[in-house]
Amino acid sequence: MTNEIVIMIVNEKLEPKVLDMLNYLEITGVARHKARGMSKHGFIEFLNLGHEDKTIYFSITSSIQAKELRQIVEEKELFKHARSGIMFSLKLGGTKMIKAEKCVVITVVDYGYSSTVMKLARENGATGGTIFDGRGTGANFSTFLGMDISSEKEIILNVVEKTCSKKITSAIKNHFKDENVSGICFTMPITNFVGINNK
Repeated sequence: MTNEIVIMIVNEKLEPKVLDMLNYLEITGVARHKARGMSKHGFIEFLNLGHEDKTIYFSITSSIQAKELRQIVEEKELFKHARSGIMFSLKLGGTKMIKAEKCVVITVVDYGYSSTVMKLARENGATGGTIFDGRGTGANFSTFLGMDISSEKEIILNVVEKTCSKKITSAIKNHFKDENVSGICFTMPITNFVGINNK
């Protein structure tokens, strides 16, 4: 049996429903983190008011539980309204290549650069993203792969079509190559995607 990391990003109104579903499926060990949603929304974005409070749920489940959770989300039409949320999962372990139409671009940068990352991602095909704060902890060293992990970081998640993921990562890499900004950007294929107008 394989396992997956299930990631659900929802607006605050849906939190009770998400918790009910997780309890119903007996999914335990769920990590919850506050985040900011950044959607492409014309005039609101122009006024810099496009930030929405979101909650990210991370859980390691069996592949069977991940599929059951996706079915419940689809049956209840949990994400039927725009910007209400998305769900996807990342396969853990295994050696098979995953054929996926979508992937998640994960970018970790120094605090204060998330707007630049979002701008570059949008210019190259992303329609939105989710940002949450992070900090390197628990290590007796302050750098990892040449990146300062002791300072405040921002983590940006963009779920995108696989065809534009390379353009996004290249744009981010090229933009920051001559700046004194620490960061990392990579992609992972996703499964069990559910979002507005996506089945």
